[in-house]
Amino acid sequence: MIRKTVKSVCAAAAFLGMTAAAGFAVDFARIGTSSVGGGFYLIGNTIAQIGNAAKNGVNYTAVTGGSTKNVNGLAKGDMEFGMCQSATVDEALNGSGPFKAPVKSIRFVAAIYPMPCHVLVSGEDMKSVADFRGKRIDYGAIGQGIETYSRIILNAYGIKDEDVTINRYGKTESAEALKTGEVQGNFWTTTAPNAQVTDMITGGVRLLSIDEDKRQQIVKEHPYFALATIPGGTYDKHPDDVNTIAAIGVLLSDEKVSEDVVYKTVKAMFEGQEELKKRLPAYFSNFGREHALDGCAMEIHPGALKYYKEIGLIN
Repeated sequence: MIRKTVKSVCAAAAFLGMTAAAGFAVDFARIGTSSVGGGFYLIGNTIAQIGNAAKNGVNYTAVTGGSTKNVNGLAKGDMEFGMCQSATVDEALNGSGPFKAPVKSIRFVAAIYPMPCHVLVSGEDMKSVADFRGKRIDYGAIGQGIETYSRIILNAYGIKDEDVTINRYGKTESAEALKTGEVQGNFWTTTAPNAQVTDMITGGVRLLSIDEDKRQQIVKEHPYFALATIPGGTYDKHPDDVNTIAAIGVLLSDEKVSEDVVYKTVKAMFEGQEELKKRLPAYFSNFGREHALDGCAMEIHPGALKYYKEIGLIN
């Protein structure tokens, strides 16, 4: 045991010595994602893999979380990067929703992908979002962004928390709860098509459109959302277009994180964008410099800003 420990210490020392000789120290960067099975979980792990493959002196690790949890984790210094959806970013900056005070230290890094909201229902009596009143609705695990946009959409129909029975599941459990009818409604902002949604629809779950006047109202009151349509035929048994709204999934950091770490991370992501698209096309198909600042209505981290100026995206 002692001999193994000595060998481990020597190996670690040798590794640190080699990195120092190479001209840089090893930094560590934790990327907040979502619960296992969520889109953010897949994205964060893929970014970590691409970052580590770049061998830029930063050691990346993906950790589970959720939009709200990631914002709080960034502010506390529990992580260096965090995935978040745009509605939660807005709440964090304004100190509303789950945030008791504005979180002013978070900084924009890059837009990753648009997230059309899938309004998922179980039961033939669920014909409109208005029918969510009095039903069992999944608000997602505590700390996830689903809670934010669930309230925004339901509030547009005059439905408050006290008007529904709130359930909380992770993504995998939520899918099963919908298929069995344990919950009767849920809102997923994710790519279209989405494999889990496809599986749920096979199991009898249905998609609903958001009424036109309501989605226009939501976008007007919450401009970080955009109008979106899931084309007819994207999912089995849904030949007609599904009209909805979309948030933007973004990567955030905090003002306390060094400019160098953020710069190296953004550089690795954009230089490795073809590999990102190959590994996870469902989420990175639109990723690139032309969409890098989509949904950005906040201060950009100096490290990201440095890279965007370097490639001529920002003067």
